[in-house]
Amino acid sequence: MNVPLSHFAFALQLICAAVVAVSAAVVTGSVGYVSLEDQLLEEGTISGSGRRTCRLYCRVGIGFHLQIHTDGRVNGSHEPNQLSVLELFAVSQGVIGIRGVYSNRFLAMNKRGRLHAVERFTDDCRFRERFQENSYNTYASVLHRNHRTGRDWYVALNKRGKSKMGSSPRVKSQHVSTHFLPRLNVHHLQSVRGFAITNRSKERRNSLPPQPALAKPPSQPNAGTRKRVQTVKYWPKFRFG
Repeated sequence: MNVPLSHFAFALQLICAAVVAVSAAVVTGSVGYVSLEDQLLEEGTISGSGRRTCRLYCRVGIGFHLQIHTDGRVNGSHEPNQLSVLELFAVSQGVIGIRGVYSNRFLAMNKRGRLHAVERFTDDCRFRERFQENSYNTYASVLHRNHRTGRDWYVALNKRGKSKMGSSPRVKSQHVSTHFLPRLNVHHLQSVRGFAITNRSKERRNSLPPQPALAKPPSQPNAGTRKRVQTVKYWPKFRFG
């Protein structure tokens, strides 16, 4: 049976229109699936950039990594684990939010200064990130502070790895309990970020054309010894923000 060529062209147009419609539905989210990132972007909570995944290391005591549990508890662990993997995202200039990647909960501070974790991002989850002179960071609550004196309430851990009350008068920006250092994967840094500088002056001398022979100078002590080529490794200092 002979089918006109116009029928094939019409069928091809219908198939292309269906593919475009399905692609548009997926892009606009009309299929009913909305990820956490898309939800936060729609609410205007975070921007498309300024997001980093790391661990927050506090140098108090033997050293602890801030971790967020699925039941809402917040404390520190000396050994890094999946609960200590955090995502820091920008809310506004100098203000960030902290989310546990595994627990999918946001770090928050209540009106008494106690640290806990919540499922939804609220004003209690906003923290002001400041860089200290010793290359550590401090995180102060944006909403809660001492209204009488104006003193900020900071995220802090004690020497046993438990969360401290931000309202405590001993929790200050000068104390090590409030100092945190964002840490990336060490193996990743060694494989990507490191570089080496080698003294190649001897190689350049060897590459020069040979010179005419001259009279042999008198032998000197230690003339036969050769210096070893030393390699100096430099590791850049990372700042986050």
